[in-house]
Amino acid sequence: MDERYKEYLDRVLDEIDNNKESFISTSTYIWENPEIGHKEFKAMEALVELLRNNGFQIETRVAGLDTAFLATVKGKKPGPTIALMAEYDALEGLGHACGHNLFSVSAVATAIGLKKVIQEIGGTIKVIGTPAEEGTVKNAGGKAIMAEKGIFDDVDIAMICHAEGRTIIERRLVAATVMEVSFTGKAAHAGGSPEKGINALTAGVLTINNINALRQHFLQGTIVNPVIIEGGIGHNTIPHKCEMKMSIRATNREILKDVLEMVERCISASAYVTGCKYSINMPNKVYEDLRPNHSLALVFKEALEYLGIDYIQAEDANYSWDAGNISHLCPTIAPYIKIGSPELVGHTEEFKKASCSKEGFNGMIVGAKAMAMTALKYILDKDFRDRVSKEFLAK
Repeated sequence: MDERYKEYLDRVLDEIDNNKESFISTSTYIWENPEIGHKEFKAMEALVELLRNNGFQIETRVAGLDTAFLATVKGKKPGPTIALMAEYDALEGLGHACGHNLFSVSAVATAIGLKKVIQEIGGTIKVIGTPAEEGTVKNAGGKAIMAEKGIFDDVDIAMICHAEGRTIIERRLVAATVMEVSFTGKAAHAGGSPEKGINALTAGVLTINNINALRQHFLQGTIVNPVIIEGGIGHNTIPHKCEMKMSIRATNREILKDVLEMVERCISASAYVTGCKYSINMPNKVYEDLRPNHSLALVFKEALEYLGIDYIQAEDANYSWDAGNISHLCPTIAPYIKIGSPELVGHTEEFKKASCSKEGFNGMIVGAKAMAMTALKYILDKDFRDRVSKEFLAK
């Protein structure tokens, strides 16, 4: 570690430590006031206030999203643009059982730390507030929406951390989406005149059977999980309506496209056999697979080692994240940071408790410091920037 880097690093890390209590206070406030996607007004305001008070230029309602924001600070000389992504939505009925209250603040803490030296080292730091990461609300995928609106066009690298029971630097995630299917048939008395009916529920059941018949041909990592939301209201009436919802995942976006076509054939065949009409709705953006950038990840690893944190270098998982969409636009890292027991499972009460705990707050600060160290090296080291870019462009 050269003296120039060490001097800047000490100042950045000290700034994060000096503001630790305000970071914990903001994270706790967000945890105590959980809001689902596209309704995160309190969380957005709390994060924006923290950034505004630290001298960032603020834009709200970015990309036409009511709870999106952009906070920017620029150095006196040109340099790369670093994006720190913040997500702050909660789960309906569960609250912050995914830890977004921690790592939205972690992104803000990174930016505040870097601001301490940005005038001297140059470049631009952006905190991009991205709503509705959880795919449980309509029009989920704030990062994908903002990417389509050009918010990431001038970004050189992007970073975000996520809560976990272990620290994992390169977690390779899959592409995923949600499909809604509606079959429309014709109601009739199930005993007296069944021949006059068209059974929409049968179409739904056949769709599931058709999908099951194709499972042996699915590539590894492909998951199609259909459920019937509505299949009739009376046992003595032919169901005229069947509503289905499916979670669909595949290793990458190209395979996902093929799987979606396969599923649509299953739906179409079921409608043809039963005589039903059908419609398909895709309520959310596709969450694309997360493209790793090993060069960035290695520097993040060095940061964790400097901080004395144990880690797992790489792991495959069938989770999906709209951070994957950004990884196809610019070099991106999205590490998972330990906030509690290794047995923690996301979207549970135990995870929610860990998200407002001493170990959770420690993980929040670890993520902030490691991202700050990675960003600092990226701004100061042209050879490192070239390695990151070369790897990204080679894929």
